[in-house]
Amino acid sequence: MIKFNLTFFLLVGFASLFLLVGCEKGDEYYARYENEIQVFDGSTYDYLESRPGVYDSLLLVLDRLVPLRDTLRHENVTLFALTNKSFELAIQNLNNKRATSNNVPLYLEDIDRISLDSIMCRYIFSDLITTDSVSHLIDGVVLPSLKNHYEMHIQYDKLNASGFVEGAQQQLIFTDPNESIFERYWQRTPTNSVNIRTRNGIIHVLSPSHDFGFNKLGQWEN
Repeated sequence: MIKFNLTFFLLVGFASLFLLVGCEKGDEYYARYENEIQVFDGSTYDYLESRPGVYDSLLLVLDRLVPLRDTLRHENVTLFALTNKSFELAIQNLNNKRATSNNVPLYLEDIDRISLDSIMCRYIFSDLITTDSVSHLIDGVVLPSLKNHYEMHIQYDKLNASGFVEGAQQQLIFTDPNESIFERYWQRTPTNSVNIRTRNGIIHVLSPSHDFGFNKLGQWEN
């Protein structure tokens, strides 16, 4: 009986200690959370190629736009990268609109290069942008995108986690202001991951719910 009680108390003691350590670890984790910059040993384009099944549609677009592809291989730029889901959503929405007028479907291979280039350039910036470079800007920053200098808005955000305001995942809100000063006309999308560093740039990955072209692909079709 004494042996049983001793075993019981030991088990309860270990369980209590485990829960105490677990809680302390959880608190410390969230309180000290940092979205550390990841480093990829290759170019920005190489990084996209190294993720099969994720960026295939983006690679297809870039391979049609050779100067942009070369930019991601050799120049220092920031890319807001789109996953396959973003292109699927854009093409689906485009063809739903086309179907109402009995037009045949279009795909990424069918969109003319000039239009595709104009859209894609809006996701690339000559400045190297990290969360640290915009986190102190309360209202975010407007920056000209590559080549066409179309102005996009970038704002820092931090998601709360388990009640710890300072222990959350960082993200950027990527916005197309639609050339308007009125925010009600702005179209926003969050990032899923940030600060992926390559040999020649920075990558922020947009949410898969983002529609490539901010639901404007139909405006650029042939």
